[in-house]
Amino acid sequence: MTLQLIGFIMSLGGLCGLIIGTFTNEWKTMGYQNEKSVNRENYEGLWMECEVTGVSSIDCTSFNSVLHQNFEIRLARVIMITSIVVSSLGLLIAVFGLRCTRCLDENERSKDRAAFAGGILSLCGGLLALGLTSWFMHGIIDDFYQEDSPKEKFVIGRSLIGAFLASLLCLFGGMLLCACSVTHLRFNGNLSKHLISKIPEKEYV
Repeated sequence: MTLQLIGFIMSLGGLCGLIIGTFTNEWKTMGYQNEKSVNRENYEGLWMECEVTGVSSIDCTSFNSVLHQNFEIRLARVIMITSIVVSSLGLLIAVFGLRCTRCLDENERSKDRAAFAGGILSLCGGLLALGLTSWFMHGIIDDFYQEDSPKEKFVIGRSLIGAFLASLLCLFGGMLLCACSVTHLRFNGNLSKHLISKIPEKEYV
C-alpha cells in the first residue's frame, strides 16, 4: 500500500508540474553570448513571449493570432494539454483503486483494476510530455550550436526543465501504480485458486 501511495503522490506532483510548466513562459530564454556565459534578455513560452526592457520592466506579447504560432508551438500546446488531461483522468480513476480509500471495497479485483488503469493513463500522460519536452530541448540545443547562428541564441528555460522533470514524475508514478496493482491482482488470483483447490469434491449418489 505504501508504494502505491508513493506512486499516486508522484503522479499528482507530476501533474502539478506539467500544469505549471505548460502555462508559464520560460520555455526558451534568449540572451547574448559573451566569452564565458549567456546573459538573459528575453524569453518565450507556449502562450506569449516576453522581453526584458529594463531592470524591473518586462514587456510581454501574447500569441493571439495563428500567424504568431509556428508549428512547434502549436504541436507543443496540443501535446502538453493532452498530457495534462490524460494524467488528470488517470489520477481520478486511480483514487478509486487506492488501498487507503474505501471506494470499491466490496470488490478488491475491481479496485486493483481501477488503480492499474489510472497508472496506465498517468504513464501515457508522462510519456507524451516526456517526448515533447525532449524534442523541444533537442531543437534548442541544436540551434544553439549551429555555427552560422547569431550571437543572440535561445537556451533551455526553467519552465521547460520543470515540465521535463514533471513528465518523469508522472511516468515513474504511473509505473509504480501499475506494478502494485498487478502484484495485488496476481496475489488475489493465486489465493482464490488455492482456496478452490482446498475444497474437497462432493460425490452425489
